[in-house]
Amino acid sequence: MVTEVRAEEARLDPTGDQDSRRGGAAAESGVTAPSPAAYRAGLVLELLAKRSEPLPLTALATELELAKSSVLNLLVSLEASGMVRRTPAGWVLGFKVLELSRAALTSTEVVAEFHRATSASRELRRETVVLAVLDGTDVVYVARHDGQQPVRYVNEIGTRNPAAVTALGRAMLAGLPDEELDRRLGDTAQLPMRTQRSLRTVDQLRADLREVRRRGYSIDDEQGVPGIRCFSVPVGSPGSPTAVSVSFVADRQTLELETAVVAGLTRLAARLRRAEPS
Repeated sequence: MVTEVRAEEARLDPTGDQDSRRGGAAAESGVTAPSPAAYRAGLVLELLAKRSEPLPLTALATELELAKSSVLNLLVSLEASGMVRRTPAGWVLGFKVLELSRAALTSTEVVAEFHRATSASRELRRETVVLAVLDGTDVVYVARHDGQQPVRYVNEIGTRNPAAVTALGRAMLAGLPDEELDRRLGDTAQLPMRTQRSLRTVDQLRADLREVRRRGYSIDDEQGVPGIRCFSVPVGSPGSPTAVSVSFVADRQTLELETAVVAGLTRLAARLRRAEPS
């Protein structure tokens, strides 16, 4: 029997989580968004994605601080393309979003290579291995190899976590140039607290990142989920910050396992680096 500990089930109520993605690429580059309607449609989709329950028009307008008539126009347009659906209780994401998400995740050579390499790896094929990218100060999970462990911790593909509470996130943050790291952390005053072992301050985070750079890989010692350990290696590609990780129940931890997992992740990262377009 396989027991899966899912991220949403194991998550404690975080504090200090920030959404740095609002404004998207246009905001990050300092360029004004060319289409306000398209930008607002993206905000509608983003808000619906964050909620597990249908949202009425009034609630959407209030959250987005827009007129109800404007939000309704956006919803009707998105409904016509299958991106949202209306239900008796309110609006939800449409099935077209799922179709596009699956296409995006399966069409890249990096994801395909990830699955090929983990299945063939002597050190990794039995483990739970994850591929993720960095979005602002969040980790987004894009691919997963489930392995053959009887108890495993899994994050659903497409979900996100604050980078500071994950080995994946800290591996990617450590790989950023100092000026880019400063920009992403900005004026962050408080880190999300998931467990008693979570890093509490930005100074602690920066100290941990210096150690990750020295060591070459990051360690999550039950800082994100009680009873779960994780090791992560940055891919170090020229594209978006990317990393791979292995997670397992803490009781399995041995020096031999750490050595094998890190070696396997390092080889996997090298293969993915070659697979990424330059």
